[in-house]
Order: sequence, then structure tokens, then C-alpha cells
Amino acid sequence: MKKQPKKILICEDHQIVIDGLLSIFKNQPDYKVIGYVVDGNNVESTLKLNKPDALLLDLNLPNKDGVSILKETKLLFPEIKIIILTMYNQESIIKKVKQYGADGFLLKNCSSTDLLSALDSVFESAKFYKGKGVKNHVEETDGFLEKIKLTRREKEIISELMEGLSVPQIAENLFISAHTVETHKKNIFKKLDIHNSIDLVKLVNEKKLLP
Repeated sequence: MKKQPKKILICEDHQIVIDGLLSIFKNQPDYKVIGYVVDGNNVESTLKLNKPDALLLDLNLPNKDGVSILKETKLLFPEIKIIILTMYNQESIIKKVKQYGADGFLLKNCSSTDLLSALDSVFESAKFYKGKGVKNHVEETDGFLEKIKLTRREKEIISELMEGLSVPQIAENLFISAHTVETHKKNIFKKLDIHNSIDLVKLVNEKKLLP
């Protein structure tokens, strides 16, 4: 069976950049651009309608900034891969988008090879992809993973929650009761000192809680 190409949505308000991206993907069998959005307010509705596999996201869009779009998208559609495509090569920005769940970071002067490598990487690995020329920042090592000691079952449930699944769905997938899932979920939130799914997504990506 022929493999279906991954669906890409472009969030960018400069037509020359959009045209360049469309040209790159024109003859790529593994990826297909299903559209582009130029207004930040239209991203969520477009995601619901088109269900892309990945988002190429500019940080500067009219009416809603890219960081806000990133946070909301990772909460509503955690399975969508998001690669930031920007002119801003600043350590503070790179760190912030990584904390909010971005899967990769590219500069707008990157090559087509770097762009395609980024997409290949985020679909094959959970590792944050940084394009050529993107500044490095020193990773904080605070012994967090050693302190919290997540169990195998807790990691399984966190993984399911990151997929946006409900408690009944998780119970069915893991062959346990909904009550057990709910108990694990409460324990996880208490152990991680968080209160909602937004905090969970941010913490999992920031601390690399899952392999």
C-alpha cells in the first residue's frame, strides 16, 4: 500500500515566504501542503477543518501571536507536530517555545534540506529539532526526574493524556478501570505539582518526562 503523505499547514502572513514553501513541497512525495493561514485568529478553525499532521508556524501573525497559537494548539491537538519558522534567533524565544511544546525551531533563511530534515526528525523522534544556525542554550539539570520517580504505569497514562485521550479511552487502551485511571491521574498531578492538562504538556516537554 502506498504511504500517504503527511499533511502540512503553513501559518505565515508573507506571501513570498508562502510561495517559497509551496515550491519546496511541490514535488515531495512524503509531504503535502493542504493550505496556509495568514491570520492568527483563523488557525484553530482551520486545524479543526483540515486536521494536518504538522504546522509550520511563524511567531508574528496578525491578531494572534505564534506563541499563543502554539500553546492552544498543543492543548487542543497535542498530536500535531509544530515547527517554529521565524527570523528571531534568540535563546529566550527558543527556550520558551520548547517549554510550550514546539517540536522544532527553524530560521527563515534555512535551506530546503534543513526544512525537510526537521519534518523527518519530528515525525521519527521526540527530540526537539533545531535547524542550522539556531542558537543553543544550556539545558538546566536540576535532578527533577530523579526526584519524582514516575512509575511505568504513570508514564503510560501521561503518554495517553498527551495524546488528548479521555479517562474512559485510556482505561480501554490500558485494560484497567476508569476509576484506576482517575486515581493515577490525580497522583500524577500531585507528584508533578500541576493542576491541569496545559501544565502537563508544558512540563512533559520542558523536563523530557517521556522518552
